[in-house]
Parts: sequence; structure tokens; C-alpha cells
Amino acid sequence: MASGNIAKSALISIRDGKLLVARSFGKEKFFLPGGKPDAGETAKEALYREIREELSVGLHANSVRSWGTFTQQADGKAAGVQVEMACFTAELDGEPAPSEEIEEIAWVDASDREKLSAVAQLVLDDLVQKSLVVSGANSHRAVIFDLDDTLFFTIEAKWNHHRHVARESFGVELTDDVLREHWGKPFTEMIGFYYQNAASVEEMVAANAASRDLFPKKPIEGAREMVLSLLDDGVAVGVVTSTRTEWALGELEREGYPLNRLTMVQGSDLVDFHKPDPRVFDEILKIMRACGKTSLTYVGDALLDERAALDAGMKFVGLETGLYSHADFSENTPVLPDVSHLRDVL
Repeated sequence: MASGNIAKSALISIRDGKLLVARSFGKEKFFLPGGKPDAGETAKEALYREIREELSVGLHANSVRSWGTFTQQADGKAAGVQVEMACFTAELDGEPAPSEEIEEIAWVDASDREKLSAVAQLVLDDLVQKSLVVSGANSHRAVIFDLDDTLFFTIEAKWNHHRHVARESFGVELTDDVLREHWGKPFTEMIGFYYQNAASVEEMVAANAASRDLFPKKPIEGAREMVLSLLDDGVAVGVVTSTRTEWALGELEREGYPLNRLTMVQGSDLVDFHKPDPRVFDEILKIMRACGKTSLTYVGDALLDERAALDAGMKFVGLETGLYSHADFSENTPVLPDVSHLRDVL
């Protein structure tokens, strides 16, 4: 933190599309609940204490997730003095109520922007563009997408890519049976099978990365437009994929997906669990639920996508753009030709 700046911790809690804020006695502007860490406190420890002191309520310990740090001119301070606010999403363990030091709490939306402190306005703007603070019937809804063969046609290009790397770098001839057997596993695990663990993980990843741009994925027609349409209608959107996060972000950005409007893009390198284990969704579900998103749907092309989503308590929509057809999915699962038809079942 820059010298002279003010460090604060703040809570993001959303209900029915509205953001929880508070106002101290004698103050005009509302702020996000939270405050300054005491000496020796971490930002997260300060959050727990401040929320209890200000809102007379605790936080579900396992629900707290970092959202990001927002920096802005500190209200009521000399020009150039900034507040650096570390924000966390979390679920409240009870009903919030103003403590003795708080005159008023409120639930606000975009129309209340000018009532907020400068840094709280930045947070509100971020939540609005991600369709987390939103009015209307979709305030409780979120759709999470798989990436490969859901938003991009992947199998043809990447199977050819893996054949190329296996042969040219490791002297391995890959068969369709091996490609199919391990397709969709976490990236580093998958290439271990494909390249027969002929080198270290770092060396296999580097060999793959060196030629990956020669085998680009093909965007699925109508996928980007579907994501934009959902966001514009107040549905929050995220991506959970078995590929590496940096590669997923690059592919999405290249095709014009609005990364700043997506709640989260999670690759296999960010988590310890992987599909079909439902815990692969733990991080994004904790964030979505803290932001009031209780109607959650996962969209994917594989049976492991279906199993993970249903076991995580989400709805699931299957797509026929991968290795599986309608008959392969469960009887009660809605299955579509591709993601452009998603509105038919939402």
C-alpha cells in the first residue's frame, strides 16, 4: 500500500439484486460495511470483526472469498489520500442490524449510486456490469459455462494439436482411443496421459504452449451473442473449464467476450478438485450465493460436466457439440444442438 493511503476491508453482500451498505452517524454517504484492520490483523480478520461490530451479525466462515481491491480518493481527506479497499464476498450468518455506531443500513442498486462514497461507487459499478446488482426477474439467476466444445469447437483442433506435440516433441503416436479416454480431464493430468509423461509437467506444458497458436479453437456461432444477451438481461455469467485459466482468458478475449462483465473465469490450475467432482464449483458457487444468485445452471457438453453440476446442486443443460449425443445424457437433462439455443430451456 502506498504511504499515507488508508487500508480497509469491506463486505459485498447482495440480496434480491441490491447491495448492502451502511451509514455512520453524522455522515452523508453510505459505505460498504467494514473498516480498518487493527495492528497485526489481516484484511480478512478485520472483516469478521468489523461486520460483527457494525451489523451485529457474523459471517459464515467458509463463505468468505476475495473479490478484489478498489482504490479511490478517500472521502473527507486531503486530495491525494486514497482508500485501498479489499473487498470480500460472504454470506451473513443472520439478519444484519445497525449497531450503536451505525445510523442506517440500506440495500441499494444503480439508481442509488450518488448516495455512496467514491470507492463504494467503484464497487457498485463493477457489480452492476457483472449483473450481480440488478433489478428484475433475473436478479437470482446465474449461468456458468464450460469452455471447450461449449463456447468453442475444440476437439478437432486440439486433438490435432496434441497429436503434433506428442509426435514432434516426445515421439508418441496418439490414437483416437487414447484421446477420447482422457479428453476433458484437468489439463496437466490429460497431457501426462497423452505424452506418456515423457518429461516433467513444466516441460510438457511448455511444449504444448509453443505450438498452441497453430491449432486455434473455432468459436461456436451464436455463443458470444448468447452470453451478452444473458448479461444484458440481468443474468450473471461465469466460466468453469478444465483448461488453464490464462489460456481460457486469452481465448475469450480474442473472440470479444467481455471479461470485465464475467463474474469469474476458473481454469483447472486455480482449484484442487476437477470434474466430475462437484467441489470444482465450490469457489464460484460461494461467490454467486453471497451475491444473491440462487438459481444456478451449468452448461456443458460432457457427461462429467453433467455429473459434477447435478451433484453440486445446480441445474444442467447438455450440448451436442462435443463427444456426446442426446441419448448419452440423463433422461431428465435438457439437451440442445448448441449453446445458441439456450433460451429454449432457460
